[in-house]
Amino acid sequence: MSRAMLGLWEEAARDLRVASNLDYDEEVGMSLKKVEPNARKIEEHRRKYERLRKQKGQKKSQPKKQQQAEAQDQEALSALKDGQVISIHSGGELETKLGAASKTSRLAILYFTATRCGPCRFISPIYTSLAEKYPKVVFLKVDIDEARDVAARWNISSVPSFFFVKNGKEVDSAVGADKSTLERKIIQHAGSL
Repeated sequence: MSRAMLGLWEEAARDLRVASNLDYDEEVGMSLKKVEPNARKIEEHRRKYERLRKQKGQKKSQPKKQQQAEAQDQEALSALKDGQVISIHSGGELETKLGAASKTSRLAILYFTATRCGPCRFISPIYTSLAEKYPKVVFLKVDIDEARDVAARWNISSVPSFFFVKNGKEVDSAVGADKSTLERKIIQHAGSL
């Protein structure tokens, strides 16, 4: 009973159980009836405390994870220029821009062009005006003479060629300098902007 007086209820209950198994008498039984409920309450409080401590730890880690995700989204957004056409000069640069578009769940349009191409010269100002009209779409422009590795990777056989990429996957393509087809596909794949 001295352990119970010190507040060591679990040890007191264990000692009394052992004592009652060895030599049962009324006094040990009465003490055990007093000590066991307190030991159970202490165990319940301990479980509740552990559960609350875990929940508090999870709540602390959630804002950190959320801040990291927001920082990554901001970094991805800073790589994209809303309402502008972004010129691509290498495969690495293209992957960076497509990755940023994917992280922000934006439609990306790859426009393959060449300086010597007449239809490309016709569609380029239209492509720029579409970038201004749809600022939440990522407009990328690749000169096949400058970035031959990118043109080879995308199997470009004629220009102007347009590829529509959403969430890292090619969802559509178009060849030729047709403004209405281009705008229709932007609306189709970008949804309401």
